[in-house]
Amino acid sequence: MKRAALAAALVLTVTSCAGDRDVGRRYRAERALWLADREYESLMIRPQEVATEQWAALARAYEAIGQRYAGTPAVARGEVAHREMQTVAARALFAAAQVHSRMLDSTRMDTVYMQIARDFAHLPEVAAEVALARGRLAELRGEFARAADLYQTVVDAVAPQYEGKAIARRVLDLPLLIADLRARSSPDGDRRAPYAAARPYFERIAREGSEERVRLEALARLADIAVGLQEWQEAIAILERLEARLAQLDDPPREPCDVRFAISGVQKRAGASPVSVGATLTRLLEDYPDCGIATAVLAALARNAAERDQIDEALGYLDRITAEHKEDVDAASQALLARAQLLDGAGRWPESREGYRALMFQYPISDAALAAPLEIWQHYGRLGDAAAGAAALGEAEAHYRDFIARYPPGPLTHQARERLAQTLLLERKYEQAVTEMTSLGEDLRGQPRGLALLMTAAQVASAQLSDPARTAVILARVAEVYPRTEAGRWAAQEAARLQGTTSP
Repeated sequence: MKRAALAAALVLTVTSCAGDRDVGRRYRAERALWLADREYESLMIRPQEVATEQWAALARAYEAIGQRYAGTPAVARGEVAHREMQTVAARALFAAAQVHSRMLDSTRMDTVYMQIARDFAHLPEVAAEVALARGRLAELRGEFARAADLYQTVVDAVAPQYEGKAIARRVLDLPLLIADLRARSSPDGDRRAPYAAARPYFERIAREGSEERVRLEALARLADIAVGLQEWQEAIAILERLEARLAQLDDPPREPCDVRFAISGVQKRAGASPVSVGATLTRLLEDYPDCGIATAVLAALARNAAERDQIDEALGYLDRITAEHKEDVDAASQALLARAQLLDGAGRWPESREGYRALMFQYPISDAALAAPLEIWQHYGRLGDAAAGAAALGEAEAHYRDFIARYPPGPLTHQARERLAQTLLLERKYEQAVTEMTSLGEDLRGQPRGLALLMTAAQVASAQLSDPARTAVILARVAEVYPRTEAGRWAAQEAARLQGTTSP
């Protein structure tokens, strides 16, 4: 008995120690991942100022976590601890792939995804996430058939859920994406067969889905399929069923008025008369006075009235937006822009010009206000009035420079700088335009927009300034900042060629 008791105690001691080791190892893994995540969040505060070497170091740190904790001690294999540790490792490798994506290193990103697929295929959620990520990568590369195949594995493996893990919430979006990719990869571009193939999946989910909200979302996708197949009356019938069912819920997954708005869109695509479409939109606001997309409905009513040549009626809808929703800067400013454009098209230029100026005064910090100066220039361009057009460009340049000086750096300031560069190009101030584009490209370095600006600056330096040395400097910078992109590799070769040509 003593031997038995001693053996039992020894087993308990060993098991306890093993459990302690597992807990300690899990803690170290979670802490390593937490520290790496903190570094990532810190770098993302101002990503444009982060050197490529810092991103590369962070990617290596994530990969090291994945490599170190992918395997667990033998005592834990087959236990919950082993699965939990591997989940941590997979999360680290996913983060590494994300960092490689930021560096535009698609080759290394794909390698990491392949490693995750190889080492963690036995974890269903991880395998599905890998397939989803690799599908996105294949899609970006234009490998549409392969992307569709990868997405299909997710659809086959994951049941859709409204409440649940992220991938279960996203899976309903995939069958239609698969249909689009199949159509794009088809030799004849046929869309009907792939969309028809997706229909049974949504019909089944609409009948048998585990949650009412999932069933409703599947019904919405069936309407999308009908639209894709140009079965207009079928689409409208499904949307009407969906609206009725949504109206019965206290907390619907989408608003019934959104569905009614979609019905008006289908009517328009089906070739219904503007009067009929306008009636649907009018009834929408009557039936749903608190609709969250009222501004979009009013804008659609304005466009509808303009189609019927009812300019004053259209202006009335736009005025309702600015009067009833003036706190919504985006909607109100876009309404003022549309109002000025409508007046211009109707030949009422003095009112239109005043509208553009009112927009820039009332909502100066808006996309619409930044568009206004060049809209004025375009008016004179359509008239062929070169002198007035030149004056408008001068005013636009002054406006953008004032905006940049007045407001701190941010998305709208970047947009103003880009519009300034566009204005300088139109004024044929090529030297200043190149300077502005290269400066903004530096501020947006590491981002696709920054790459586009630098490449445009190089093109202008070459074609308009006939300055191969300046072109080579810009291209060399592209090669330095974007070394793993196709554009970066081309820029490196071209910069070397130009530098060889221009060297003494």
